[in-house]
Amino acid sequence: MIKHIGFIMDGNRRWAKKISNLVSVGHAKWGDNIETILNLCLTEKIEVVSMWALSKENILERSEVEIAGIFQLFREKIPKLVEKLIKSSVRLDIVGDLWLVPTDIRTLLIDAMEQTKDGIKMTCVFAIAYSGQDEIIRGIKRAIAEWIDPKTLDEKSFLTYLDTGKYPPPDLIIRTGGSIRHSGFFLYHSAYSEYFFTETLWPDFGSSDFYQALEFYNGAKRNFWK
Repeated sequence: MIKHIGFIMDGNRRWAKKISNLVSVGHAKWGDNIETILNLCLTEKIEVVSMWALSKENILERSEVEIAGIFQLFREKIPKLVEKLIKSSVRLDIVGDLWLVPTDIRTLLIDAMEQTKDGIKMTCVFAIAYSGQDEIIRGIKRAIAEWIDPKTLDEKSFLTYLDTGKYPPPDLIIRTGGSIRHSGFFLYHSAYSEYFFTETLWPDFGSSDFYQALEFYNGAKRNFWK
């Protein structure tokens, strides 16, 4: 049974260029499709759904205009999404370095987590300003700041210092957009995750793609370390 599905939501800019050459249109459609997929995950009683919404590299390397458009999308979409999450009893969590986003966005996201904290049907994790390598480095810094005895640190105890450490490891990670790489998503926590790569761009990713991924997972032989 799948407890945790992760989504690397790729292909928004390419989708936009196909229809209008406006990147903002692709990102807007990206936001709309999140709700569609969350509803499918609720139907399948998935406990945790993680979605890579914005990487640290995106913030640092993409144009100011595009990033400003994404932040504006957060301002418009998050409050509406929160209302629906509350009605569906879904909890919203955030992983990533929120000090990299504007103050009002950070406040918006923290408030969203507080408003949805009582959700019990599913946890939706947005990775924002997230990088797998950065998460591990920040985790190491937290451990050092606590003066932890190195002899007591092992693979399991280190999870407590990671943003993603409180969630079960992803059983299945789905990447849309055709690229065959993990890019560091849940980097420490995905050693035994199954990966499903699809050419479908995220705005076009729908129920048929979703169930194709579940069928792929159900056919996988998961030996773990045995």
